[in-house]
Amino acid sequence: MGKTILVTGATGTIGRDLAKILSGNGMPVRAGVRDQAKARKQFGADVVLTTFDFEDAASFPDALKDAEKVFLLPPLMPNQVEVVNAFIDGAKRAGIRHIVKLSVIGAETDPPYTFGKWHAASDRHVRGASLAFTFLRPNSFMQNFINYFPPRDGVIYLPWGNGKASFVDTRDIAAVAAEALTSDGHEGKTYTLTGPAALGIAEVASILSEVAGREIKYVDVPESAAHDGMLQAGLPRWQVEALMELHAANKQNRWSAVTSDIEEVTGAPATTFAQFCRGN
Repeated sequence: MGKTILVTGATGTIGRDLAKILSGNGMPVRAGVRDQAKARKQFGADVVLTTFDFEDAASFPDALKDAEKVFLLPPLMPNQVEVVNAFIDGAKRAGIRHIVKLSVIGAETDPPYTFGKWHAASDRHVRGASLAFTFLRPNSFMQNFINYFPPRDGVIYLPWGNGKASFVDTRDIAAVAAEALTSDGHEGKTYTLTGPAALGIAEVASILSEVAGREIKYVDVPESAAHDGMLQAGLPRWQVEALMELHAANKQNRWSAVTSDIEEVTGAPATTFAQFCRGN
């Protein structure tokens, strides 16, 4: 059995699935969490927990102790680059051999949107630290239709026009991360992770309707209405502005390309949107 794998962002959608995959495969995994008592309810007794907080550098050494590899999932906060880069430096000091970092689609092209710029900056920092790395660059998550913009009263409201995106299931991202952390040949690689088809929101609504057995429609809302609605819902302005940039990119079909990276890494085809819907 090899040395420990530290999973950051372990209570989030991707990190939670990854920690469970690694633990289920008998790998020595440690889940970095801010609240162990709360996290224990998610993981049961199967996963080792350690206290970890990106904003508390004092938590880094214990979380990284005796670890060989790290899954780095940057936190959603306005000082993301600062805290992530500090953690990368801490990982290097701790002797981490390989970082598998969640990035974002398009981060290699000097992206003109905030979240992309942040990820690109930390990707460069990983390279500059001379650490072995694997970058995972996924498209928009299928799970967003559960967590962020689910149908309300049978309607999906988004300012996407006729834009399409090749939505990806976060479970596929976790599966790729598990392979990158436990098998050879992934160092220095970048994987662009997408679903098997580019879909517009009207197509998403049609698939949801068929699976759910009831009509679900798509309403293309004005960007100003989407912006104001998020502010009224209590999201901080910096986050609203960054999310509107993502909406605009999707409206412009910037992330409609489809790749085969998921199947090439895991040996299994990427999950279709219909499969995702049936499973949820």
